[in-house]
Amino acid sequence: MTTLNQKLGQLRSAQFTTAVKNIQRGIEREALRISPGGRLSQADHPSALGSALTHPYITTDYSEALLELITPPSNDITKTYNQLKDVHKFVLQNIDDEMLWPMSMPCFIQDEDDIRIAQYGHSNIGKMKTTYRMGLKNRYGSMMQAISGIHYNFSLPKQFWQLKRDLEGETAPIEDYQSAQYMHLVRNVKRFVWVVTYLFGASPAMCASFLQGRETGLKFESFGKGSIFLPNATSLRMSDLGYTNSAQSALNIEYGSLTQYIDKLRQAIKTESEEYKSIGVKESGEYKQLNHNILQIENELYAPVRPKQVTQSGEKPTDALENRGIMYVELRALDVNPFSPYGITQEQMRVLDIFLLYCLLNEQSTLSPGQQAEAEQNQDRIVLEGREPSLELSHDGEGRLRFEWLTEIFNDFEQIASWLDGHYGERNYSEAIANVKPAVEDPNYCLSGQLMSRLLAEQVDNGCLGLELADLYKKSIVNEGAVEFSGEYLFAKSESSVEAQGRVESADELSFDQFLADYFAT
Repeated sequence: MTTLNQKLGQLRSAQFTTAVKNIQRGIEREALRISPGGRLSQADHPSALGSALTHPYITTDYSEALLELITPPSNDITKTYNQLKDVHKFVLQNIDDEMLWPMSMPCFIQDEDDIRIAQYGHSNIGKMKTTYRMGLKNRYGSMMQAISGIHYNFSLPKQFWQLKRDLEGETAPIEDYQSAQYMHLVRNVKRFVWVVTYLFGASPAMCASFLQGRETGLKFESFGKGSIFLPNATSLRMSDLGYTNSAQSALNIEYGSLTQYIDKLRQAIKTESEEYKSIGVKESGEYKQLNHNILQIENELYAPVRPKQVTQSGEKPTDALENRGIMYVELRALDVNPFSPYGITQEQMRVLDIFLLYCLLNEQSTLSPGQQAEAEQNQDRIVLEGREPSLELSHDGEGRLRFEWLTEIFNDFEQIASWLDGHYGERNYSEAIANVKPAVEDPNYCLSGQLMSRLLAEQVDNGCLGLELADLYKKSIVNEGAVEFSGEYLFAKSESSVEAQGRVESADELSFDQFLADYFAT
């Protein structure tokens, strides 16, 4: 077996340096618009932000109030971060007195009906996006859709895959080799995602209004006037309260190969659900969901990581993957960092680079149903009790102390950080790992530990701290100077996005019913 150190030694040439420096990253940051009093915004998507359907950097997720701020792919972490900052600045300058909620779990919401479903105009594709969200509301309720997260998009350049393939003596076409390697990475993200949740989970507490009186079986404790928490939780967002919806656990999506993944996903999209059939699809001329199948479309699969390919106009995500293979992976397990005005830091981005490369270079290559179940069990333990000092996880069927396993993983992280720094001629990666390493021994250094320490020390409500930070961040961000995207540039993008939406709408020739029938026919 080749050790990690030996593998890294083989990847040290000047050609690999060029390839590594072309790793591409992109951020998708979700954030609720809130009123000065901390309530969920009831206003339409602001016109100054352009079209949510066609703007490349500013859109909405589930609701009108849930913004999604996007950076384009870049091989420079500082550039990506500055782009994210500039988009935040433009947004905050154009939403009047509203602010951005700085946490994953939502602000105070009195009623689910306060969560207005996002609107994308009257084109068929715009109506489809809204109808899909209506289906989510009718299937899972709206509260789950008010949760915010960070998506980290990561890709290695073709040159890297060509060099690695040749080094290993492989002869498969480069697209096939690249997709197989990405699926290897995805399987290991599933196996080790608990590490990301432990370090960067930042939602151990939330406003009690989120539960709306529902019983959860979880032993919440209270603090402040209306906040609840689990003493050792890391990420309530990643629990069954949030995006890991338990109704999907029986899907048995397989990750052994790209073909397996596509086949299982398509099967879920085409298989009827008796539960969702009872909702109905269309009633009195109004759609309640796109269809009554297990998944309406691919995006309904709530997974901590997704293999991705850019879709062409009218193309399904699974068709794009089948036609052109995997272009990048989307890591979806990251909570919004409440201690960053932008929801994520450059240090986190470097740790995520190291984590994803660790998953790529790790020797473990299979993920059997039993191993997948073990990985999901480990993730659930970290989500709900990750900061328990003596927490045990399951490693190949054997109990393993979290601290011991993390120590071993961080030894590998440090080797990868040193390898990356060697290519970049800096020490940024090693410093990033050194800065988060105290959390290996002391859970108080995790983001969730830092947040709970502050909340309990100050005896302040989760919502009150969120509102305080939202106000502080808005005041500081609007005074920042633009670095990558000027206000004029982003305003022009808003204007052109409105024009683009108009072109999409005027190009429609089919009825919405026929459009959907054609879309799902293939």
